[in-house]
Amino acid sequence: MSKKRRRELSSIDTQLVEIYEDLTNENENTRLKAAQALLTKCSPDNGQFSNDQLSEVVRRLIRGLCSGRKAARLGFSIALTELLSQRWGETQFFEPEKLSIPDLIDVLVQQTETTGNVSGQEERDHQLGRLFCIEAFIKSGVLLLRNTPGDIWPRVLDLIYDAAQKKAWLREECGWILYGAIQTLHQRKLDPQTVQVIVDKLFGNGLGKTSEGVAIWLVIQRNFPTVQLPSNVWRHNNPLDRKEKSKLAKLLKDASSDHRSDGASGYLAQKGNWTSRLHFVWNVILSELTKERSTGDTVTFGDFWQEAVDENLFAAASSDERKYWGFLLFQQLFGTAPSVHLHALFSRNFTRCLTNQLASKERYLHRAAERSIKVMIDRANIEPAAAYAALQGLIANPLRGNLFFDQSTRTKTTERLIALASDHDLETLVGELSDRFAHTVSDEKDAIARRQVIADQLAFCLKSRLPAGTSSEKLQSQLYSLISRILEFFTQHSYFVIDDQNPMSDLVPPVAEKTRDGLRTRLASCLSCMMGKWPNPAFFAYEVVESIRKKEMVEDLHSTLDISGPIGKTMADTWKLLDCVHRDSTDGSSNEASLNAFELLCSLTILQVYNGDADAVSMLCELQDCKDSVIKSRDASNEQGAEILIEVILSLVAKPSQLFRRLAQQVFEVFAQDLNGNSLSSMIKVLETKENLSGQDEMFEEDNEDQSSSDAMSSTASDVEEVEMTEANGVDHSSGDDAASQAASTRTEEADSEEDNEELAAFEMKLAQALKTKPIDPATGTADEESSSDEDMDDEQMEALDAHIATIFKERKKVIPKKTQKKDAKETIVNFKCRVLELLEIFIKKRHADLLALDLLLPLLTCIRTTTSSLISSKACGVMREYSKLCKGKAVPVFHNKNEKKASVRLLKAIHAEAMYEASNAHSSACSQASLKLVKILVAAGKDNLEKVVKIYARTQERMLLDPACRIKIGFFTDWNNWCSTARPPPVR
Repeated sequence: MSKKRRRELSSIDTQLVEIYEDLTNENENTRLKAAQALLTKCSPDNGQFSNDQLSEVVRRLIRGLCSGRKAARLGFSIALTELLSQRWGETQFFEPEKLSIPDLIDVLVQQTETTGNVSGQEERDHQLGRLFCIEAFIKSGVLLLRNTPGDIWPRVLDLIYDAAQKKAWLREECGWILYGAIQTLHQRKLDPQTVQVIVDKLFGNGLGKTSEGVAIWLVIQRNFPTVQLPSNVWRHNNPLDRKEKSKLAKLLKDASSDHRSDGASGYLAQKGNWTSRLHFVWNVILSELTKERSTGDTVTFGDFWQEAVDENLFAAASSDERKYWGFLLFQQLFGTAPSVHLHALFSRNFTRCLTNQLASKERYLHRAAERSIKVMIDRANIEPAAAYAALQGLIANPLRGNLFFDQSTRTKTTERLIALASDHDLETLVGELSDRFAHTVSDEKDAIARRQVIADQLAFCLKSRLPAGTSSEKLQSQLYSLISRILEFFTQHSYFVIDDQNPMSDLVPPVAEKTRDGLRTRLASCLSCMMGKWPNPAFFAYEVVESIRKKEMVEDLHSTLDISGPIGKTMADTWKLLDCVHRDSTDGSSNEASLNAFELLCSLTILQVYNGDADAVSMLCELQDCKDSVIKSRDASNEQGAEILIEVILSLVAKPSQLFRRLAQQVFEVFAQDLNGNSLSSMIKVLETKENLSGQDEMFEEDNEDQSSSDAMSSTASDVEEVEMTEANGVDHSSGDDAASQAASTRTEEADSEEDNEELAAFEMKLAQALKTKPIDPATGTADEESSSDEDMDDEQMEALDAHIATIFKERKKVIPKKTQKKDAKETIVNFKCRVLELLEIFIKKRHADLLALDLLLPLLTCIRTTTSSLISSKACGVMREYSKLCKGKAVPVFHNKNEKKASVRLLKAIHAEAMYEASNAHSSACSQASLKLVKILVAAGKDNLEKVVKIYARTQERMLLDPACRIKIGFFTDWNNWCSTARPPPVR
């Protein structure tokens, strides 16, 4: 075995060693600095650097390109390219001692050739190194100099084509080098004959009909139109011809061919391992198809995408690897292609594959599908037209779109895109969705589901265009057109049946009643959303009811509600009233806010009539009664109108609809200034109602056997709000033992249990009579043996007995269990009280400086103590805190006479009496808060009231010490003492 010759230390250039090491560094800046240092060292100006040393550097750089260590190929290729350009370029003089271009090619072949038994990895490194070297030579331009021998260029091409034929995995890299070489030749404006050599050898080696051949063909056609291309390869000498799209699609899919289609002998090696990156030919083809509209026989972008991508890469039988390529193409094109081409990307197979891959995180291409969605959103943020293109492809297109895309993928993709689209594009989308609503599947059940989704999407289109604080008077014309069109759609399909003679009567199938109910719910939801966003929500509410009135006059449209008789007369009067109010509100009246509120109330009450609400007709009558007194004569002498209006508002908040909750709050806020004691007592009466069946019957005037109101309050429509009865699992707002409430609740449960036992006993008695037995004695657990009959019954008697028993059990099933009734009744009353407390909070914000607000203190405290719902207790405490926060400084009530002052003193005594009940800590804290607030008001009215206040507190403290029934908490007096320490005058010195 021969030993390696030891290198002499004196011959080692340590600077070059460091440069070579830095050229392999993974940091780009380090590699560039190393290349600059090498060029400086090898510069012709460096007289100490000989040609032999230069030749050795070239050999070392070529050997370095065959190394797979770190980033060696990147660093050494940059250094070799620049060194060749510096020392062998056009500006350099001929030096006989320096290696010639043919010598450099010999060095390239010698240093990158593998001999003997080498590993596969080593062979791979040398093959890649050779291609990197060739690319460096081409980029440097030394192969095409005037003094370069003519056989050098064909020789280099032979090296490239030889590698492409022998190693299939190198074919793409070889094609990329040739593609770059042609672009370099075009930039330098060299002789087209040089390109002709590339073409001749390309087809001579059987690479014409490959992915690389297509890319080379297209770049030659674009940059060198005079070069002669073979005439028997592509139709009209154009790979992008319409009639060649099938062959091109098969070629791009990398389908192997068992013979050379261009007539050359032999076989092409099939490509081996799959790569996760796209072939560069895709960019070449797509740049040709997207830069301008196709003309002549050139295939369109849409047809190419359909054939090459949708029907090949995204086909149902395609592998996950090819589908991954398809997702990469989509991401690249959606991010960069002109918006006019974006709609073509949402083909049938792609949309199906995207939906399937997004449906589960376990899918192989789930992350690729998520990145595709991210690309859509990112471009839509920059270009709104891209959002419409995506929406049109995902849901609106009847052939390719999927209405249930968000539901199937468990995402909110369409909602996010709708929010980013422009008003003009959204209006177009609304039209397309309306067409899909009219022409859906023939199956009625499926049609109902599809139309429900369309209604949801249209409702979201409207809600996404409601920015807070935008005035309806300043609406852009396009936005107004969009909102009006959506409301028009909901109005027509919710309240009208189209006649067969109408051009729009081709609804397949006809709109079902369940669909109409859903449309009405979404219309109410849209109006409710507007009420929270627009300063004047009456604008669109009036538009809706006015649209209904106009459509009633169209012969081809038939209203779903039969308005005749007394209802018709009431509606006619209401229309006159609404027209009058609308005219006054648009004339710039000083009472514009009240007019708008009343117009909103009238409009939505009319809408409730068309929704089939039986109470809405009586509400219209009440509105007619209170119109003049509330709108025109807003003086203290005319109180009847305000009282009627409060009754209407209370009837609205009793409904489990978010729309009417917001309506009541909006109207109440306007008319809160007109409330008087009688109006306020109507609201206080609600707080005093018991939270059980009797309270429900008293409040809603129901019969115990008919609980339809309870059923309505538990509706599951999307516009319904329910109060969750979760006191046991929720937050404990009392932070103490509510013994009184618990005792009351326990007594109620015991009474309910007794009633249930009575019903059960009555049922057992009927059953015993039918069986001619006596019911079981609860005390003994046995029945009277003497009552049992020993006689056997015949068949006829048994059949008669069976029928009788079946009847008894049917009657038993018809009886709703008491517990269910009580639960529903409690939910109804709790929901109603919560709505009223919200109104009272509005009243406090508007009238906290009014003596009338003091009338709320005692009812609120009583409500906190007596309620069995922690939610009501929390809301009532919130109203007390709001009053305490607002009623201070100059914003405190002022007494106008002695009677008002005496009434306040009596109220203080009543609050102290309320505080003596055994109740929660929250109740005690609220009592103390209310008492101190009243003390401050009395003391602010005159110092003489302080003595009365002290005596009241003294008597209360005396009762705490002497009366065992007084359960007032010590914190009540702690708060009083703290106030005394701050209120007493400073000591006199």
